[in-house]
Amino acid sequence: MAQIVLNNGHLYTLDFIRPNQIGKSCRLDDIKMIIEDMAQENISGATVKDEPGLTKMGNLKLNSFSVDFKEGKYNITIFFDEVPQSEIDLAKERAETEAVARFIALGLQNAEIKDVIKWAKFLEDWKPRKFPYKKGERFKHNGNPYEVIEAVTSDTVNTPDKDSKHYKLLKEQENSQDKPKVEIKPWDEKKTYNKGDLAIARGIVFISTIDGNKGNEPGFGNTWDYYKEK
Repeated sequence: MAQIVLNNGHLYTLDFIRPNQIGKSCRLDDIKMIIEDMAQENISGATVKDEPGLTKMGNLKLNSFSVDFKEGKYNITIFFDEVPQSEIDLAKERAETEAVARFIALGLQNAEIKDVIKWAKFLEDWKPRKFPYKKGERFKHNGNPYEVIEAVTSDTVNTPDKDSKHYKLLKEQENSQDKPKVEIKPWDEKKTYNKGDLAIARGIVFISTIDGNKGNEPGFGNTWDYYKEK
């Protein structure tokens, strides 16, 4: 008897098999499981054993099935439709695009505001119906990026553009406001600098790369590095 090995590794012994149709006897309790197992990602390209002239299923998707009861057992026949390669390529492209969008949306939760504004279209849409938002979460509403400033459960009345207590519209000028201004002073040989401290020497801004940095004149070595503003 022919056998089919699905892409998820499940093996079925069949009563018959054709390029777009399979049949087997089964228990009534197994029918639901068998149908669910015949999803497109499992059946397309599945390996066929012990069937002359057929070693692999084509690009298929489930169409329908029928069940009959004969000689004391249930028999299920499953019918498939051939899926054009163009449809498969489109589905793959869509899945990749959605994956990239999810990846970008996740990254925007911690990105600088200017980048959040630039790529706001990738943020998830605000959910208006009793969705619990945590402080710091970002989303878009009417195409604009917002951030939660106080934990809140959303509702249809208090939209982000009306509820300034819980949400704030992200604006590009906030980038400079979010970062405290640091006064950078000339290097002092008597001062002890820690990692991340800044100093000016010869008109160049340097950043200390170590803690306890004292008496080491700023330069491009092991204790100082050229500072690049982020």
